[in-house]
Amino acid sequence: MRRPGLKDDVAYSFFDPDISVLKDMIALITPDHVGLFRAVYGGILKMVFRLMDRDRSAIHTLLQFYDPELRCFVFPDYVLGPMLEDYADILNIQIRDQVPFRVTKEEPDIGGISRAFYLSPEEVKSNLKEKGKLPGFHLSFLEAKAKEQSELGNWEAVCALVAASIYGIILFPNQKNFVDINAIRLFIRRNPIPTLIGDVYYSVHNRNEKRRGGLIRCCTQLLVKWFMGYLPSKGAFVLLGQNVTWATKLMGLRAKDIDWTHSSGVGQDFICSCRGFPNV
Repeated sequence: MRRPGLKDDVAYSFFDPDISVLKDMIALITPDHVGLFRAVYGGILKMVFRLMDRDRSAIHTLLQFYDPELRCFVFPDYVLGPMLEDYADILNIQIRDQVPFRVTKEEPDIGGISRAFYLSPEEVKSNLKEKGKLPGFHLSFLEAKAKEQSELGNWEAVCALVAASIYGIILFPNQKNFVDINAIRLFIRRNPIPTLIGDVYYSVHNRNEKRRGGLIRCCTQLLVKWFMGYLPSKGAFVLLGQNVTWATKLMGLRAKDIDWTHSSGVGQDFICSCRGFPNV
């Protein structure tokens, strides 16, 4: 039940960066080296896509079902909420046994950035710029270095520069065409899943607790992939026309319609109930 005095429908906006530069950078990776990229950085390439109107509408509707007290999306017959395992499966990135990332005001680790980005310490120092009160690299600089490394045939460097750019523009967006120091540190740690999950819950809860709406500061592309993965891929749900609203579609679903096990989870154990509480 909606809490008294709160709005029934709230408007949200999402990060939707221009991906043309990223697409050009990805094109530098030859087919022979796509496997190298995936082996090191997982499946983050598939996050580089523009949100369609259908995607925005679906996520906007999903957010209307968020319950701040339960901290999950509550539907008539089931509840949903992103889990670490969900995001790890989608991105094919293993969750490392590390202390979760936290923002600090420490000076950038020039040596660590140099090694991770295949840049000289001098290049790092001279090209770290400030935007939005945070140091980082302009995307144009990373693109130029990726092109330079591709001409030299240094594919590990190309993959690193492309991956770091995806971290800053798609996975952890902040400023337009800018990879800030937090995204850089997350890239170096190679353990993005806990922070990606934290971003979703913090931002969604923050914008929904008082039903005020606004910008959802998380990787919307990943949230779209996660949500769509649970929806039916056949049957009446798929056959419904485009003129049927997402709210109508979702309200008609029951727990038995939800795809509780993604393809990557087939054969694995998962919790479907807790004592007398089903669909947990």
